[in-house]
Amino acid sequence: MDRARGDFKAAGANLMLIGQGTPRQAAEFRRRQGIQLPVLADRDRVSYKAAGTRVGGVTDLFSPQTVAKGLLATARTKRTQTRTIGHPAQLGGTLVIAPDGRVAWSHLAQDASDNASPEDIVAALHKVAA
Repeated sequence: MDRARGDFKAAGANLMLIGQGTPRQAAEFRRRQGIQLPVLADRDRVSYKAAGTRVGGVTDLFSPQTVAKGLLATARTKRTQTRTIGHPAQLGGTLVIAPDGRVAWSHLAQDASDNASPEDIVAALHKVAA
């Protein structure tokens, strides 16, 4: 997401990441990963629950497909996952929040490798703006 932040900005969006840790852990994550995006901290996962994300099971985390996608992502981005902060099975999601506060688009992960692509998110942003 950080690499595509120019595309999000061009689409009129303010992009933020929400992690499960403390503010100190969020700052360390930004520093360690070398990203410019704001990272908010939600230790109690209130935002995850409000968004409707779920906690995955063993197959959501370790299926051959999930592991393969993780290895491909590591090779593509040259970044590896480090120590997990928070609930290790918490799945994520992506929400596009319209200026009026409604959720205009969402993608909730079905497994640990299921992430919305920057292109899909930018397309959703253009639909909201139209």
